[in-house]
Amino acid sequence: MPRAQRKRKMSGETDSSPKTKAEKKPIKRQRKRNISDSDEDEEKQPDDSRSPVKYENSDVENETKKKPKPKTQRKKKTKEALTDDSNPPKKTKSRGSKKKSVEETIEANEQLLEMAKENEKEPPGEKYIGGHNSINGGLYKAALESASIKGRAFGLFLKSNRQWAAKALSDDDVDNFQRACKKLNYSLDKILPHGTYLMNCASTDSEQLKKSRDCMLEEVKRCQRLGIKLYNFHPGSTCGKGKVEEGLQTIADSINMVLKETKDVIILLENMSCQGNTIGGKFSELSSIIDKVDDKSRIGVCLDTCHAFAAGFDIRTEESYEAMMSEFDETIGLKYLKAIHLNDSKGKLGCHADRHENIGKGEIGLDGFKLVMNDSRLNNMPMILETPFIENVSNYEEEIETLYGLVK
Repeated sequence: MPRAQRKRKMSGETDSSPKTKAEKKPIKRQRKRNISDSDEDEEKQPDDSRSPVKYENSDVENETKKKPKPKTQRKKKTKEALTDDSNPPKKTKSRGSKKKSVEETIEANEQLLEMAKENEKEPPGEKYIGGHNSINGGLYKAALESASIKGRAFGLFLKSNRQWAAKALSDDDVDNFQRACKKLNYSLDKILPHGTYLMNCASTDSEQLKKSRDCMLEEVKRCQRLGIKLYNFHPGSTCGKGKVEEGLQTIADSINMVLKETKDVIILLENMSCQGNTIGGKFSELSSIIDKVDDKSRIGVCLDTCHAFAAGFDIRTEESYEAMMSEFDETIGLKYLKAIHLNDSKGKLGCHADRHENIGKGEIGLDGFKLVMNDSRLNNMPMILETPFIENVSNYEEEIETLYGLVK
């Protein structure tokens, strides 16, 4: 779901000097998108419109580069010119200028400070809503963006979602992230990282499976270093090359391997939409994986409203919503429900299409989300928006306001 660039004023500083075309570079953003399942899923590297984008602007840069003047045109600086007050020497920025700290950046922005105060209070209905935010410029930027849209929680990727390899997480990365969360009063248990889409922990291909397991281990280790308590991922797909029962066992084995080499972090299985050969669209499949996980204290579920609706769970009426929650409790157990993904659905009930829509503009509608927002069983857990971007509109901020407005 493509998302264009938004301009955020994080630092509160303004620059009144004119900028050239070359200087007006668009802000690079990351945004989650959904990918469809197919027999070639294992080989695909899904496009992620919230991943950094490289903008080519070489023509403009070449035009703005100053060409050296011919020697005949160069004027020697005389002693008089150097001392003439009417022609003072140009000031240059000091190379040793100090970079602003995370705290200084926040202190300079009234909007961020205001949200830091709000985060000290209990949110309406004890619902911690936020968006899946960009890490462009550093992991800590996700916390700043969350505060700028008045989020009480937030989601993020822990590294580039487009490639297996990743730059090592530095001590500065960890320090800046933790300081930003502390300054803005974000509790680390209300942050929900999303695993990269490249992973397929149900793969029948040994190389793909190893890459997936190594990737999950790296990302969970990052959570551990950052102090984040939850980690969410898509269970995987058989890609039509294996039985579902075998895939369930492979996923559970992958989780067990990661849990043995990490501590504290709870791994969450995200329910899917029953699209193609994906695993996890049925509550029974999630339950089967959990049953095979050795450490039950470190496994849970993130319930995606769009995925549930597309899989056939009608959450638009009180009766049908309660039927879904009862089935979840009986099949999996509400004690395993740790997080929510808040998304409306472009597709109709039971369509099996993983296509997110903005809150209130899809097939679920506001009546369904009113039930979600007033369900006390969903209190005190991160509720993360992954909705499409609307051009020139801060839709995350508007959707957060809309959802809180549904709380009775």
